[in-house]
Amino acid sequence: MAYVNSLVTALPEHKVDQEGIRELGRTLLKGKVPFLDQALALFNNAGVDTRYLVRDVAELLDNGKLGWRNNLFKEASIDLGCQLMRDLIKETGIRPDEIDMIITTSCTGFMIPSVDAYLINEFRMRPNTKRLPLTELGCAAGAMALNRAAEYLRAFPDHKVVVMAIELPSLTVQMRDFRMANVVSAALFGDGAAAALLSNTPGPCRLLSGCTHFFYDTPEMMGFDLDEQGFRIILDKKISKLVVNELYEPLKGFFQSQDLRLEDVAHYVFHPGGRRIMDSLKKVLDLEESQIADSRKVLREVGNLSSASILWVLRETLKRKPEGLGLMAAFGPGFNAELLTCQFSERVHG
Repeated sequence: MAYVNSLVTALPEHKVDQEGIRELGRTLLKGKVPFLDQALALFNNAGVDTRYLVRDVAELLDNGKLGWRNNLFKEASIDLGCQLMRDLIKETGIRPDEIDMIITTSCTGFMIPSVDAYLINEFRMRPNTKRLPLTELGCAAGAMALNRAAEYLRAFPDHKVVVMAIELPSLTVQMRDFRMANVVSAALFGDGAAAALLSNTPGPCRLLSGCTHFFYDTPEMMGFDLDEQGFRIILDKKISKLVVNELYEPLKGFFQSQDLRLEDVAHYVFHPGGRRIMDSLKKVLDLEESQIADSRKVLREVGNLSSASILWVLRETLKRKPEGLGLMAAFGPGFNAELLTCQFSERVHG
C-alpha cells in the first residue's frame, strides 16, 4: 500500500487581499462590462480573503504578453520547485539519490524540458530517475498524480516517489478579457505549490484506491484557449449543477467496488475549486460545514491553487492528526472527477 509520508508547501512573496483586488477590478472594468457591481460582487462571494502572486499586481498589469509571462512561469517554477525539494529533504531526511520517480503537475504555463529536469540536475538525483510531467489536466492533476504514484508503488514496492504541483494562475489572467469567466478566474485563483513524498513505508495517510470518472459531452466546460495574448480561461457556470446532478452515482459505485460505504467517511479532502463547487459537494453528500472546513480554509487563505490545492488541503487535514476513512476529490478539464479513498492513522504521526 502506498503512503503519503510527508507534505510541504510554498508560496510566492507577493501577498494581496481580496478587497484590494476588487477595487482594482473596479478601476479596470468600469465602462467595459455591464452590471459592474454584480460582476465585482463575485470577489466578495468567492470565499477568498488573501492570495499570493509571483509578481506585484502592477508589474503583472504592465506585462501582458505571452512571452514575458511564460518566461516568468519557467523562472518561478524552477525557484518554487527547488524550495519544495529542499524543504522535503529537510523534513524527511531523504537523500536526492533515493528518489526513484518524480511526478510534476502544472497547467498555467509551458516549458520543455519540464521542471523535473531542472530538479534532477540541481539536486544531482540519479540519472535514471523516472520523470512523469502531467500537463493539461487542470485542477484535477494533483489528485491524478497521487493516483499514478500509488499505482507505480504497487508495481515497485521498494521505490520512493515525489509528487510536485506548481501553479501560477496569475500569469494566465488576461487584462483585456472582460468575459465573466475571466472575472471569476481573477476572483478565485492564486499562485502556489506543494510537494509530497510517497512510499510503501507507513505514514499518516495510506492511499487505498483511486478512480477517474469522465463526464461525457463536457469537454467545452472547462479549460484554456490559447491566443496571441496568452491563456484564455474557460469556466462554464453549469459545472456546479453537473456536480450536483451527476457525481453521486459514480461516487457510490467507486465505494461499492471497494466494499466501503460513503456513510463511513470521516474526513473529506476536497479541491476547493470555488465557493459554488464546495456548496455543491456539501449538498450532494449532505455534509456539515465543519466537514469541509479544511477546504474552505485553504480557499480563504490562498485561493484556488489549481492542481496544488488538493495537496494543500491534505496537509491541512493532517495537521489535525486524523484517524479513519477519508475521501479525496478534485475536478478538472474533461470534464473529469478524480477520486481517492485513504486511511488516516494517528499512530504514525510524528
